[in-house]
Amino acid sequence: MIVAIPVWSDQVSTVFDFAHHILLVELDGSNEIGRSEHPLEEGPPIFRANKLSRFGVEMLICGAISRRLARIVASHGIEIIPFVSGTVNDVLNAYLTGRLADSLFCLPGCRPGDRKDWRRKHRFRGSVYGGKKM
Repeated sequence: MIVAIPVWSDQVSTVFDFAHHILLVELDGSNEIGRSEHPLEEGPPIFRANKLSRFGVEMLICGAISRRLARIVASHGIEIIPFVSGTVNDVLNAYLTGRLADSLFCLPGCRPGDRKDWRRKHRFRGSVYGGKKM
């Protein structure tokens, strides 16, 4: 499985739509096999979704994401966990251990339940929350 996390320094980027780099983490179950960082070009939202799809991304863990971009990403069969904040290593560890739902990893101004509400309101392909289907 390949997980994508938009990054700024060692943090999850606040808004995926404007992120300049993406970290790709290859997982085998709960074991990390490898990681690589890649630039994200500016342009229409479809460019970002296509790049994720070309890399074989199955999961996007991100901060805020526009509805339009989220729909396009989801249409590529990519699961989305939005409204995430924290250092990349802490967030990845929380995802792997099922603790990503902790309020510690919520984007400022969001509550843990906002992720579930977001998915329900926007009817995107099933999102994963803390390692479990929402």
